[in-house]
Formats: sequence, structure tokens, C-alpha cells
Amino acid sequence: MTPPHAPRAHHPSRSRRSPSRRPGLSFAVVNGAALATHLLLACFAADFMATPVRGETGIGVPALLLQAVLLVWTAARYDRRAADSTSGGRRTAHEQGEF
Repeated sequence: MTPPHAPRAHHPSRSRRSPSRRPGLSFAVVNGAALATHLLLACFAADFMATPVRGETGIGVPALLLQAVLLVWTAARYDRRAADSTSGGRRTAHEQGEF
């Protein structure tokens, strides 16, 4: 019988996780920086954002699409990390690839 104040055993799934305890912070910083950059370019470099890339499409449209991809990717990473932190590192057989 172990005493109640014994140190916890090392859990192998925790060593694979990043040391960051707040995954929402990275989500906010990355997407906030992308939004701020896009807004600053749109406000102060309108001629640059209007530079044609293909036909009538300016640089602003691909930049906005890239920002949307970044948002979805970081949201998926945040959701995955948030699910891992609430489940305590437990995964179902389907998530581990064991069907």
C-alpha cells in the first residue's frame, strides 16, 4: 500500500505533449498576428494588396485564403489538445487506429 502523499508515476503520454499548458494561447497569438498583418497590409499597402496575381485577382484574395487555412489548422490543433487534456491522455481504440 502506497502512502497518499507518494509521488505520481510517470505517465508516458504526457512526455509526448508539448510543455505548453495553455494551447489556447498559441491559437490566439498565431491567428491574431495573421489577422493584424492582413489588416495592416489592407489599410496601409492597398496598392500591394491590389497587385494582380491571376487575371483580376489581387494578392489580397490568396492572402485571405491562406489566413482561413491557418485558422482551420490551428483550430483543429487546439481542439485535439483540448480533448487530450480533458480525457487525461486516454484515447479510444478508434483514435489509436485499432478498429
